[in-house]
Amino acid sequence: MTGITANDLFKLKSTSQLTYADEKVFFVENSVDEKRNSYQTEIKSVNEKGVIQTWANGKGINSNLVVVQENLYFTAHDETSRKNQLFSVNFHGGIPTQLTFEKTDVINLIASHDGSIVFYQTKESELENKFKTSEFPKTREINRLINRLDGTGWFDEKAVYRTFEFDVENQASSQIFEKDDQINFLDVSSNNQQLLFSEKNQPKNDLDFGEGIYAYNLTNKKTTFVTESEPAGQFYDAKFSPDLTKILLVGNDEHIVNNTKQELYLYTIENKKLVNLTRHADFDIDCHLAADFEQQTSGHVIAWLDNANYFFTAGYHGHSQAFTGSGTQFRIVYNEINQIYDFALLPNAQIAFSVSAQEKANEIIKLDLKNNGRFKLYNPNLKFETTHEYAHVEHFNFQTEDGWNHDGWYMQAVNPKDPRNIPVLLYVHGGPHAAYGESFFHEFQVHANHGYAVVFVNPRGSTTYGQEFETAVIGHYGEKDYSDVLSGLDYALDHFPELDRKRQYIAGGSYGGFMTSWAVGHTNRFKAAVTQRSVINWISMWGTSDIGWYFNKSELGLDLYDSQGVTEYWKRSPLAYAKNVKTPLLIQHGEWDMRCPIEQSEQFYTALKQNGNETKFIRYPQSFHGISRDGLPSLRIKRLFDIQAWIDSHQ
Repeated sequence: MTGITANDLFKLKSTSQLTYADEKVFFVENSVDEKRNSYQTEIKSVNEKGVIQTWANGKGINSNLVVVQENLYFTAHDETSRKNQLFSVNFHGGIPTQLTFEKTDVINLIASHDGSIVFYQTKESELENKFKTSEFPKTREINRLINRLDGTGWFDEKAVYRTFEFDVENQASSQIFEKDDQINFLDVSSNNQQLLFSEKNQPKNDLDFGEGIYAYNLTNKKTTFVTESEPAGQFYDAKFSPDLTKILLVGNDEHIVNNTKQELYLYTIENKKLVNLTRHADFDIDCHLAADFEQQTSGHVIAWLDNANYFFTAGYHGHSQAFTGSGTQFRIVYNEINQIYDFALLPNAQIAFSVSAQEKANEIIKLDLKNNGRFKLYNPNLKFETTHEYAHVEHFNFQTEDGWNHDGWYMQAVNPKDPRNIPVLLYVHGGPHAAYGESFFHEFQVHANHGYAVVFVNPRGSTTYGQEFETAVIGHYGEKDYSDVLSGLDYALDHFPELDRKRQYIAGGSYGGFMTSWAVGHTNRFKAAVTQRSVINWISMWGTSDIGWYFNKSELGLDLYDSQGVTEYWKRSPLAYAKNVKTPLLIQHGEWDMRCPIEQSEQFYTALKQNGNETKFIRYPQSFHGISRDGLPSLRIKRLFDIQAWIDSHQ
């Protein structure tokens, strides 16, 4: 048995977008293609007997899976138009048939409950790709002080989004409406008369972040603003009850700007009353954990079981939970130590889940709500697991000096050179409003297989612990959050004596990169560090990031132009402490990053280099902020090797 290597990214698979029909669970199976240097999907199904069928396996992404009568409808790449088009394939056999020949990509898909209509959306844009690309770009390593190159990026203000309905019987499309902004399809009413979607409340007002739920009547062409009572709220999922008396919604009222946890709401159509069902719960609706393996998930976290009872998933202390409810009351029905990627309702009070865990990349399981029985349906990595083993992970709890409780995890090194003195890598998650947890993390497995123990914790600011915990970091970056991550590492060092105190390392990206850069400016305990796509200077971040002008204010507690704004921004910037840095530091950044623009790393590199500190700067071309999760596969692998080479050189 061998551990997980970087190149196993091309062997491991995951599942998502579950749906049920014809006594089968249909799903999208995700993989990474090394030769094409791209992400690929296939559409498959599994029945009660474990029989697997493949329904679509074209090159590229087959996605937006919906069931229509005896057919599967989905979007896939058309080689002729080089656009994503609408396709269908019959349950009883045959090959996928292309149904649309749009000039632009089909980007959204939903079907009516009776299968008579399929709604889809297109985007028309004249804006060309802003950068030239190549299939296998090479990294650029920086070692000189003068190295700066300019780059630009544009948002298309003239894009046009069109919504169409496709008549299944007549196999014909007709346009419903046209908008200047994108909407997200959420549901179709059981009588086929209303389309439920989310949309920005004031698309032309960049100062208004409200995103509401709307019901469009296909007969009289009128639109109802469902979440009108919460105009500042941000809602992203909604479902009609079958009898059309209620709507179940997910979102928040934004009472804490940019930091309000996701809640479950119930809307009564007759009296237009919107009620928050989970305001006092210490879980978040949905559970997107800080990891790198989740792909092509549907984003839907709620469903109606019948006219009175509903179902939803949530995140609690770094893992997923599932609930059933009626009215304002709900109860937990699933509380396993894993993450739920997606789900589908099955007949006879059963639910299929796609789940992931620290030591199980992915599998599809079935839950019987009547007897709480569990049954495994499909493991896409079954063959892989016969020759590979996942690194073992131990969960631990620790308490900081001020009484806050935290979760942490210790991933054991696989076959370390010296089992009594194992180098330890502290990894800090991004966000900061995200969370580590019980989900497969390819990168961590790779580092563990390379001989490093990996310690990762959820400091204050993390999600899945309730509102107070999540907002505790606001206005306090680099304070208790910093001591939290170090306390977690200290706990691990004290309780796992095989960890080598002389070989401690730290790494992280985005907010994790901020924390890494902050740490090396405030302590010399680490032998080496790796900061990735980081916030380095809040002042320049304010005007160069796609979110900086509002994110900075919501996180630091004041605007750059407020009294003491510049002073506070500089105080919270790792760049202010660059002259303190003595730790050898590797800086990694994507050249297309618009969230934390590469100028952030350029400033830190320049300051450290000028100050004589040992540092290396690696620029990743054609890479946005999410390079470690959805970047070009070849550069994802290169990035991992770069990290290991840096740490290996500082043993």
